[in-house]
Amino acid sequence: MWLSSCFVQNRRGSVHPILFTIGKFPIGTYGVLMALSALAALSLARILAPQAGLEDGQMVDLFVYSILAAFAGAKLAMVIGDFREFSDHPVRFLVESLRSFGAFYGGFIAAVAVALFYLRRHRIPFWPTADVTAVCLALGQGMGRWGCFFAGCCYGKPTDLPWGMVFPAVPICAGGTRIHPWPLYESAADLAIFGFLWFLFKRRRFSGQVFLAYAALYAVARGLLEFLRGDAVRGLYFGGAVSLSQIVALFVFLAAVGTYLWRRPRTAGPGA
Repeated sequence: MWLSSCFVQNRRGSVHPILFTIGKFPIGTYGVLMALSALAALSLARILAPQAGLEDGQMVDLFVYSILAAFAGAKLAMVIGDFREFSDHPVRFLVESLRSFGAFYGGFIAAVAVALFYLRRHRIPFWPTADVTAVCLALGQGMGRWGCFFAGCCYGKPTDLPWGMVFPAVPICAGGTRIHPWPLYESAADLAIFGFLWFLFKRRRFSGQVFLAYAALYAVARGLLEFLRGDAVRGLYFGGAVSLSQIVALFVFLAAVGTYLWRRPRTAGPGA
């Protein structure tokens, strides 16, 4: 496959973790793409904020604090999800964790907690802010997953499908076994969700509709895509039948749908 030959297989036996070097200091592809995705999300937030009656300066501050909280929460959830591996090999676990964002829902929960504190302190309305954030988050996720792809983390299960790829640094690829390019799957799902939310944002019937749509759609997409994941570091339960992300996704979906049905008749316009 063209993608396999161009992006994955190389002589060093890794995906493409180092984008370039400055002197002897390596610049990681993952970090660069994550920074670009955060910048894109932040730029979009400044565009959408005035349309939701918000100050773009406050949105910038909110995003910076939330992004920092998201990274910390994602790493913590990653440790909790696979505490046995962390306790047995803490140094190796922490080094490997630098190649990935961590557990998304851990970062999501931490970011929401910090955002709620910031909004309450500055008396900023929650639901309009959440609508703007949802559109930006979907875009950032869609871009950021390419960082996971090049870092070789969040890989998929073995597959015979023609677009399966060989990640030489992944243990289950030994002997040329092809696996699902899982980060690309989620990137496609995230960007599709972003496109829908972008369309919905200017047509929203009540404040919070965009955010709740994002929460429900992402929960469904993530819950289904998790069945194709091949890495166990994210935490598996019930004999490996489900992952931590799937359990969280179920609760997020139920909460999003329930809140959507509860809020819909109570508000009449985007500014409510």
